[in-house]
Amino acid sequence: MFSPWRTSAFYHCFIIGCIVVLSSASIMGDECDWTGSGLSVSLLERGVTPIYLRCRGGRITWLYPRGALRVLLRLPGQDRDFRACVKVREDKKKPAARLFLEGPRSLLKLYSHNDGSAKTVRCFNSKNGQAAIYVEAMENDGVTKMVADIEYDLQPLPKGVHVFNPSEECRPCTNEELAHAFCTSDLVTRGIIHGVANHQTEELSHIYIKVTKLIRHTVEDNFAVEGETDNKIDNENGDQPLKRITISVAQHCQVAHGVGEFVFMVRRKLGELILQCAPRLEDWTKLVSVLTEEGKTHCVLRS
Repeated sequence: MFSPWRTSAFYHCFIIGCIVVLSSASIMGDECDWTGSGLSVSLLERGVTPIYLRCRGGRITWLYPRGALRVLLRLPGQDRDFRACVKVREDKKKPAARLFLEGPRSLLKLYSHNDGSAKTVRCFNSKNGQAAIYVEAMENDGVTKMVADIEYDLQPLPKGVHVFNPSEECRPCTNEELAHAFCTSDLVTRGIIHGVANHQTEELSHIYIKVTKLIRHTVEDNFAVEGETDNKIDNENGDQPLKRITISVAQHCQVAHGVGEFVFMVRRKLGELILQCAPRLEDWTKLVSVLTEEGKTHCVLRS
């Protein structure tokens, strides 16, 4: 996906071992997030600080960055391969860092404010259940406040699969996947599609939903529903518009404007609400009855 690009003296020094690794042998965040500052590093030092994170998603916040971070990403409690995506949030007029992916023989350019790409999210595959990214600080005077703010998300690949298949994002969910998605999604809601629009820079299609019943949600209120988040949202009098949400799906799936009421199962990813599964309401209602009778549920399924 990315062409090899060796960067400055930082990279060459790292290869021949002339960089002093800062602090101890390992620096842990809280398993998901890491926050640190470069103020403790001399302006003349160009060290690499190792960070180890084991989480499905989180944030790296590096204040006054100096030198570089080597961030090792792994899934919690398992060695499965995954698809990783990162989103850099920074002031383009005052860029704080650039990112590289560790390859078998060289570093691959992953993100730079002037790399010519309009993509806001950059994705890559793990190798043997892990991936390492280098966050290299841009030159700074040590006085001006600069922040490297990076979100990451790890999506496990199916067991036994080591290469990401884009078509997996587009196929219908199996019955087992529907039950699992209902119990683990950040947001589950009934709704009607009233529009679809493509967002080129994010390579996503945005689906605009009129909510008919909010079943449950665990994400922050401002990511759930515009307005109050009552358990049941209706429009009996017809004089108030239904509450709305916007969810996203990969653009290559070419999502269509479906007719009827659906059950949307959604997870939060890098500030977006990403569609997991969306069965038609009548199909989901039948499946809930079947799975409940068979005792094959991990939580109480509702419609």
